[in-house]
Amino acid sequence: MNSKMLSRRTFLKGVAMTAAGAALAACAAPVPGAEPEVVFKDVQILRWHHRLGGWEIYDERIKAFEEANPGVKVNEEEFPAGSAEYGPKIVSMVAAGVVGDVTWTAIGSGSYQFLVQNNGLAPLDDLIEADTSGFTLDEYYPRIISSLRMGDNRLYGLPELAHGVNTNIFFNRDLIEAEGLEAPTNEWTHDDLVQMAQALTTADRFGFLPAIGDYSNTRNQTLPYGGEVISDDGTTSLLNSEESKQGLRWVHDMFYGNKVAPTPQQMQGADGGTNQMFLAGQLAAYQSGGWGLSIKNVVEDKFVWDTVLMPTGPAGVRGGHLHVDAEAVTEQSEMKDAAYEFIKYLTDKEGGVGIALEIGLAARPDVYEDERVVSVPYLVLLGQGTEESDEHINPANLRKQELQTTVKALLDPLWVGDEQPTDEFFASASDALQEFLDKSAE
Repeated sequence: MNSKMLSRRTFLKGVAMTAAGAALAACAAPVPGAEPEVVFKDVQILRWHHRLGGWEIYDERIKAFEEANPGVKVNEEEFPAGSAEYGPKIVSMVAAGVVGDVTWTAIGSGSYQFLVQNNGLAPLDDLIEADTSGFTLDEYYPRIISSLRMGDNRLYGLPELAHGVNTNIFFNRDLIEAEGLEAPTNEWTHDDLVQMAQALTTADRFGFLPAIGDYSNTRNQTLPYGGEVISDDGTTSLLNSEESKQGLRWVHDMFYGNKVAPTPQQMQGADGGTNQMFLAGQLAAYQSGGWGLSIKNVVEDKFVWDTVLMPTGPAGVRGGHLHVDAEAVTEQSEMKDAAYEFIKYLTDKEGGVGIALEIGLAARPDVYEDERVVSVPYLVLLGQGTEESDEHINPANLRKQELQTTVKALLDPLWVGDEQPTDEFFASASDALQEFLDKSAE
């Protein structure tokens, strides 16, 4: 996942708190029905790497694990880096021989693939086969497990959450209804969205902001038109296909044709970005994912906001590019059994429900059957967006992090207005993308 809300957990812990202290400070009650107890001899320190902050549920899952395994203490080591920088950071620790036992990873940004390529992660297949606790991979969505199997078909992580990138429209319901317009629904098409955005756009207000940027966001915009950015086997650029061009021209038209969306330059000049424009009534609707739920903390009770899934395009689909965050055991860990047990706790139902209550994203069907989640309609809606998302497609060379930035660099000239979406532009961009896909694995 590429975006995360600053959590209460981050504030309470503080960047100066030691990871060991954080683990010992956890105070949540043990969760009923947790995994069967697995006891390890002697007191051991299990080092866990993840991004700064983490989910609120982490403290509870650490406590549950430590109570079931009194000989093990979890030492959190947090890194204030974005998803794209995280993989190289862990790989540098692998190279120096100082990496811990467990690490957070993500296929969306490519840190998972990068760590697998660089022998940073331990395959879990033998540990799962030897597991007599009743644990099974059937607890997770099958397609999510499949997305974590690399070229050798081995599994290197257990899924913590999954999402379809920017699958939703967030909108100001009060504003739309005050203008006498119909609010978006899950049955809308792209044409419906354009009509609403045009009706809401004025001299001092934009109607809708689409998500643009890297490979994942680009694929989100081509899929509704039946287009792909790269082939299923990850070897061939399809950026120059008619379907892909149609999808990207639709986005370009939102900025420069219909002019219902603020350009990147206008966004840079906006104080506070998307959230503040939305709060100030300068933006009626925008495309986002589960992390967009942070808007409730921005808007509070100033007006009624709402969210629905993105509309379908001519191909009859909404878009949505499946991403998965996973917890993994490192290859260098000397505590692989304990590390494996810990990632089961992080990714069990209670862990999944805790994350879903914050951001609406989960990797397990039982999370979306839990009353705590079912009782909040927009959380279930985000789950539907994940289920409808298309399978994740990696480049064959597994250079996913580089693919993200390569596509962004190729298409940014369109979004800032330096280039037009001509056949010549797409042919040139596709050739450049093909050169990247032809590179060997790192």
